[in-house]
Amino acid sequence: MDTKDASFHTNGAASAVEATAVDDDASPRAVDLYLAGIGSVGRALLEQLANRPGDHLSLRLTGACTSRRAYWLDDDTPPSALLQRRIPYEATDWNQILAHLTSDRTRPLIFIDATGHPDVARKYPALLQQGIHVVTPSKHANTFEQSYFDELHRLAHTHRASYRYETTVGAGLPVVQAVQDLVATGDEVTAIQGAASGTLTFIFSQLDDGVPFSEAVRLAAERGYTEPDVRDDLSGEDVARKFLILARSAGLRIERGHLSVESLVPPRLQDLDRPAVLDQLSTLDAGWQRRVESAHRQGWVLRYVGHLERGRISVGVQALPRDSAFGRLQGTDNLFAITTDRYADAPLLI
Repeated sequence: MDTKDASFHTNGAASAVEATAVDDDASPRAVDLYLAGIGSVGRALLEQLANRPGDHLSLRLTGACTSRRAYWLDDDTPPSALLQRRIPYEATDWNQILAHLTSDRTRPLIFIDATGHPDVARKYPALLQQGIHVVTPSKHANTFEQSYFDELHRLAHTHRASYRYETTVGAGLPVVQAVQDLVATGDEVTAIQGAASGTLTFIFSQLDDGVPFSEAVRLAAERGYTEPDVRDDLSGEDVARKFLILARSAGLRIERGHLSVESLVPPRLQDLDRPAVLDQLSTLDAGWQRRVESAHRQGWVLRYVGHLERGRISVGVQALPRDSAFGRLQGTDNLFAITTDRYADAPLLI
């Protein structure tokens, strides 16, 4: 994940901190934070905490962990100490971590999951039922089985805990909140169309400029836009998970197996070693050039988009008018068009 995305995700955590750090009477409260995951997103959050100016919120980082190391901070240890790993640690034991977090708390606690690991996402119920707020940019929890999604929201409501996951879908765009607000005020979401992958937007805008498919993917990788294995982006699974989250946030009940997803990875490349994939992508260049030229002749461009309508989700390549909002997308931009009963004539664009 590139620095831009890390900043988007940590901004989502920061806004959740603001929301959960206020009493019912709107007076500020001191808040403890626990950070799981010190990768690109976790480190960006630590840097924000270390450089944060003093204001009405009192934030205290009580601990953090990686897959192997667990750190506990006293009141005098600044978050910056974790960036240099200059403090003692113990082996990561989730039973001990959960026991520590859920016992004898005197201040509100926000658990921030920046690991992207499914096992950590399965620990949210134990936290929420203790009134611990959960914030995450990870898509895992919301794309497990529908019953798990329902349980997380039930526990958050029952135990007055916040469960925030805005940046799982639109990076820095307030898409999830917009959908939830529309539904909460009595509107009904009838369709959502979205270019939900900055990586794929970049690749397809490069194709518009005549760059071969393999070179566009390689350039995206060099700039840090892709996952370490580019097939994770090209498979369409990232966009599929984002639309599953949007659908569920809109009140639909839907399982992952009900989605139609077009992968850009042909079967012959699926079992190759990671380094060999980029070398073999050049075999796809001619086919993509024909698709792009065919679209251009009709005044269209190709974009990788998701579409939710009538309770069904499809994700894949679409030819769209060049002068449309989606056709004008450049760089790594995301765009969502939300159609509802209120926004029936013209969709809400985010």
